[in-house]
Formats: sequence, structure tokens, C-alpha cells
Amino acid sequence: MQIKIKRTAKILEADLTLDGVTVIAGYNDMGKSTLLKAAYIAFRTCRDPKHNVNNERRKSLKSYFGSLESYFDSEGYDMLPRELLSVISDKVISQLEAFRDEKKDSFSRLKMIFVQSLEECMQELPKEETQDFFSDMFLRPVYEHIKKIANRDIGKDLGFITEMYIRNLFKGQMNSLYDYQDAEVSVVSESEHYQIRVRENKVVRMEFSANSEAEVFYLPAYHLLDITEYPVLRIQSYSPESDLRKALISSEKEPTFEEYQETEQNVQLVKDILAEVLHGTLEKSPAGRILFKDRELDSHLDIANVASGMKNFLMIQSLVERGKLKKNGILMIDEPETNLHPQWQLKFAEALVLLYKYMGVRSIVSSHSPYLIRAIEVKMADENLKDKGHYYLMKEADSHMYCAKDVTRQTDAIYELLYQPLEYL
Repeated sequence: MQIKIKRTAKILEADLTLDGVTVIAGYNDMGKSTLLKAAYIAFRTCRDPKHNVNNERRKSLKSYFGSLESYFDSEGYDMLPRELLSVISDKVISQLEAFRDEKKDSFSRLKMIFVQSLEECMQELPKEETQDFFSDMFLRPVYEHIKKIANRDIGKDLGFITEMYIRNLFKGQMNSLYDYQDAEVSVVSESEHYQIRVRENKVVRMEFSANSEAEVFYLPAYHLLDITEYPVLRIQSYSPESDLRKALISSEKEPTFEEYQETEQNVQLVKDILAEVLHGTLEKSPAGRILFKDRELDSHLDIANVASGMKNFLMIQSLVERGKLKKNGILMIDEPETNLHPQWQLKFAEALVLLYKYMGVRSIVSSHSPYLIRAIEVKMADENLKDKGHYYLMKEADSHMYCAKDVTRQTDAIYELLYQPLEYL
């Protein structure tokens, strides 16, 4: 898989290969995180576009039916039960595809949804009080609005989603301040090919893949397991944090036999891997709190009391247990060495390599730790996966602009840069 990023924030150009573990090295403020964020936006927006668009249209319908509540009151329908609109909304969303087909009598379908929903919510209601409620004059505007949402251009939905991610990940400044050409992000593999072009922080061109690939997760330098324990804390939608929270705490449909078998196998693999690097496992209390069971202490610790540097281990385990991180998934991790002792950095590197070896989970890691990077390099070689490791060093390409130089065959350049501060001593 090739990830190409051009003229994005302070990145002039980067051409990254991802087929195992990819490392982006360099000092702070050289664009390492920019590469991860730009690639994440492309993955999150363009992979499985049908799923993304359906979610966006569900949000639009929920919002629209919510706005009808005040209209109902103003038109004298205040006798209707408050839950009615929610019931109608859920049914319309579940049948949204039918409203796209012009050949089907979907207006009659909408009438039936209103009638059935009212019967479910209110057993006794004089017919004369609902006559206007079910009239064509009342339902036709509702129907037209639903049709408009159902038939909205897919490119407009995806463009909106992309721009929301740009706003939250780049604070609305994805385009370079020093290069006035379009920013570009593209991903190419045997099964995928998509591209985003951005001008003045607006999407001007998109190519997307119809394939439904394994999910991608971005683990920031701080720890989302802390945030999931406090749902009242505000997390912006269209962000890695929001995507992680949904994956960790959202309720899901019952798995199929095949999904269950795959998840169980993956859970056991991750437990075996983490058993080598941790002293325990991540568990959930009956009250729903995330706990860490320390084998050496034979006791449970609240996640808030676990060393912060260990929480990325626990995050990965939790994603696998939820059936979210699976075979051929992608992890994007920003500075995983944060708050990790050098010895634990070596263990974390080992875990990433074993995740790829046994589950096919590919990783992109930004780092300025020579311990972590060297550990990945050595462990990849130990596991006969040397050709699946790729290493890039951030270099200044022009004033205020940086590029990612491929140093896979000359990784000494990374260590020479990162050990320079010791020379000053």
C-alpha cells in the first residue's frame, strides 16, 4: 500500500509504504503527526463510503424529525405522544433505501409508517383528531424532505465528512501556508484507490473506494481510555477521539458466527501477545468501569491508576475484544513512547511486530525515540519480517516545509539525528 501526501500543512511531499510496520522519525514540529492525520482522514472518509454516507443521512433524518416536534405543537398536535417522532424516525431510517427508488410507491410506505407508529405509541385516539395528521397535505412535505436526503449526492456527503475531519484535525488549516497549490492525499493498493484534493480547506475533488476494508484507528499521544471513563467530557465528532470512543463503548448488533469466531481467535492472540509484555489483562467491572487485573498483585486496579504509558497496550486489547481491530486492520500511533520507560518501549515495539505477524495488523508509528525505533527494526528482523519494515526521516525540504525521506536501507541516519542532543552534553 502506498500513501502519498503533498502540500499538506507543513508537508511538501511524502510517499510512504505500508505493508507491515512503518516508522516516521524526527524531531518535534517536523510534520510527523501531520502525515498521520492526513492519511487518517483519507482512510476514514474514503473507505467503505456507503457506510459513511448512510450514517450521515441517518443524522440528517434524526435532526429533521427532531425539528418537527415544535411544528407539531404549533399545528395543534400536542396531544400526540412525545416518543412518536423518534419511532417514526427509526422506521424511516431502517427503510431509507426504499425512498431512493422512484419506481416504488414510497409515499404510501411513509403513510403506513405514520399509521403503524401512532398505533404502537397510542392505542386510543379519535380518528377526527388525526385526520389532518395523515393527510397528503401534511405528509407530502415530509416525504419530499426524506426523498431529498435519501437521494443526496454521495460526493456531497463524503465531502462534508472530510471537511469536518479537516476542521477538527487541522483546525481548518490543512492547506499549506507556504505553498498555495492544492493539498493532496492518496492511497493506492491492490484493492483500494482513493484520493482527496483540498483547496482553501475545502474538498475540490474526491475519488473513493467501494470496498469495505478493515477499520483504521488513530491512537493519539494521550490516552482515550481515560476519556471513555468520563462520558460527560466533550469530544468533537469527526475526530480520532470520537471514532475510538464509539468503537469502545457503543452498543453493537449481535455478531454472526463467523464474526464471533474471528473475534475469539483474535482476542486469544492478543492476550498471548500482551501476556509477554504486561503483567495482567484489561477487564470490565459489572458496573461497566474499565479495570486492569494485575497478575503479580492478584488484584484489580482502576484504569486511572494504571501507568499512562501502558494504556496503549490496553487500548489495543479493548479494540480487539470489541471486534473492531481485526485481520488486516491499521493502527496509526502518534508517539507511543510518551510516558513509557525505555524498557517498556522495547516491549511495545515487540507487541506491534507480533500483531502484524499473527493478525496482519499494519502500523504507522511516528516517533522521536531511538529505543522504540531500534526495537521495531530488530524485532522485525528476528521474526523474518525485515522486508515488511519501512523507515522514514523527516527532513527540511524548503523554508518551513518538510518531506519524508525513505531511509529503510540506511536507518543509521535516524539514530544519528536522534542521538545528536547527547553530543551537546
